[in-house]
Amino acid sequence: MSDVPAPGPGTGRVPATTGRLTRQSRTRWRRSSSSPQPTLDALASYDERSGRLRLVDALATRPVSEADRKYILRVLQITLIVAVIGQRFTLPLGGLPISLPLVASYVAVAAARARGGVRYNRVRSELFIASAALIMIATYVSGMLGNFISINSVLLLLMIYLPWIFCISAQFRDLYVPLARLFVRIMLVAAVVGLGQMAAQLSGAWVYKDYILSWVPENFLAQNYNTSYELAWNDPTTKANAFVFLEPSFLCQYLALALVLSLMIRASAWQPAVLGVGMAATLSGTGILLLVVSVLVMVVVAPNRIRPTYVLAGAVGLAIVFATPAADILLDRRNETSQQGSSGYIRFVQPYTEVSKALAEDTSRLFVGAGPGSSDRLLTSARSGGDAVVYTILPKTAFEYGLVAMVFFVGFLLVSIYRGPPIPVVPTAITIMIFFLSGSLLQPHTIVLAWLMTSLWGKPVTVGVSDALAAVVRRDKAGVG
Repeated sequence: MSDVPAPGPGTGRVPATTGRLTRQSRTRWRRSSSSPQPTLDALASYDERSGRLRLVDALATRPVSEADRKYILRVLQITLIVAVIGQRFTLPLGGLPISLPLVASYVAVAAARARGGVRYNRVRSELFIASAALIMIATYVSGMLGNFISINSVLLLLMIYLPWIFCISAQFRDLYVPLARLFVRIMLVAAVVGLGQMAAQLSGAWVYKDYILSWVPENFLAQNYNTSYELAWNDPTTKANAFVFLEPSFLCQYLALALVLSLMIRASAWQPAVLGVGMAATLSGTGILLLVVSVLVMVVVAPNRIRPTYVLAGAVGLAIVFATPAADILLDRRNETSQQGSSGYIRFVQPYTEVSKALAEDTSRLFVGAGPGSSDRLLTSARSGGDAVVYTILPKTAFEYGLVAMVFFVGFLLVSIYRGPPIPVVPTAITIMIFFLSGSLLQPHTIVLAWLMTSLWGKPVTVGVSDALAAVVRRDKAGVG
């Protein structure tokens, strides 16, 4: 069934008699003067209704069959499974390994597009094109100034975020909940596997072994991640990663996101409890931070989602965690952000101090950056022999492409994320994860997951800024005539 209301007063829909917004899709970037055009009145009615960048799709939606719905859901489910389970795998194409989740996102768009499952979003397309143009201009000027340019870095950036211009068709927006349920179930299995890893090690029944690294050729695996992370140099106990996660911190963050989703879709109380205990098994603090902030947001914007059974399950989960050695390890990390060299400091403090200092040293970097791929070469990093500083989206984009490109690109991401899923809290959780926790500007697995859980579910926008400008030009010409 379509969730688009029938035309009429107060609906924000443009009556069919206007003949202005009746096209199903755009086939060209530029419209001829004889093609149907949006009027200023139509654009004004949208603006009066929403006052936001997102415009309600006023086009008629075609009926879909049950087979179409099953097909689109299956495509989304397979893509989600690959994004989570396949994050360690790559396809060695030439000298540039391509992440399997990134390939899956393109396959998903093509497969869903063939059955009318996704449509491009015009506002996002324009924001992406503007951001890409500024990034390319900054790269060109930076190269002219003599900076080293990593072509692979800038091409990978554009490839990763191109699918974000597409949104699910209105007829399939109710498939979000089944997809969210699948993600929760996947992470429940991952939580149990992670718990088993930690319990087996602490009991002495098993010594950690990376089976995937033993079975899969190295050139088919993502490199430069702390997949097997031991507690200390004199303690061989390895943090839980459920074998398929690139790092224990990623497992912790994914479990936190799954926990938030389980609360929002009203899953059984035992599910968030298991997810929470699984987070503790990773001995990572990033997921806990993500969960705490998300729950605080939930208390403000969706308090009805916090049921008494969830509170009880949370109390039981905390009691279990505090009865294990994991509690002391996690509590010892409370003041990491003030300790130089600690995981918290190199993640939340040092990236911003390093970039601020580097930008102040050369004013040209404020406008065009130091060049794509320059963060790890010019700033303190593991590559340069220093601390393994995590340069997340904001500092990395600002340093490599300049502040102007950074503002447009971040604006594109935030519009896509917050104009996405039909439920609250999740956009904030995703924003925290990819902007501050995972260092994921060029990490396809987290970006593809963010797209699947937020951006993809925005309503397709068929009227953009260029349409508004064209309407102004036509009005002025009509006035002159």
